[in-house]
Amino acid sequence: MIGPKKYRKQLFDLGIEGMEIDVSTIDNAMDTLNKLNEIEKVLKKIRYNVRTDIRRIRLDYMAKLQEVDKSANKKSGLFGRKKSVSKIVQEKKMLTKERNLTIATYDVVENTIDDYLDQIENSRYYIKNSIQRRVG
Repeated sequence: MIGPKKYRKQLFDLGIEGMEIDVSTIDNAMDTLNKLNEIEKVLKKIRYNVRTDIRRIRLDYMAKLQEVDKSANKKSGLFGRKKSVSKIVQEKKMLTKERNLTIATYDVVENTIDDYLDQIENSRYYIKNSIQRRVG
């Protein structure tokens, strides 16, 4: 599993921010279109990895929640008492909150990728229209 910081660094390294769309000539427009296609492929791979990591996180926390349920029936402590219901609920809430915070950092990365993909689609449309106007 890669952390959200590494995903953000990968996105930064792609150089999407500040990328200029050059349609001054047909060649430049086609080069820009090719760059956008390559970036789109990389973004889709990163998004796939982010979604896979989110699934793994959910599965890990489901297992942790099941452990809490299992430990509820076991006697523990000095006097061999079972955990109280309120303590079990508190542990589950804490795990759920922790899971949601962890997933939220990945969601930010995924939303950024989706925004970039939308921008690429809009840019592609602009470039194609620009080429069609020049060609006739």
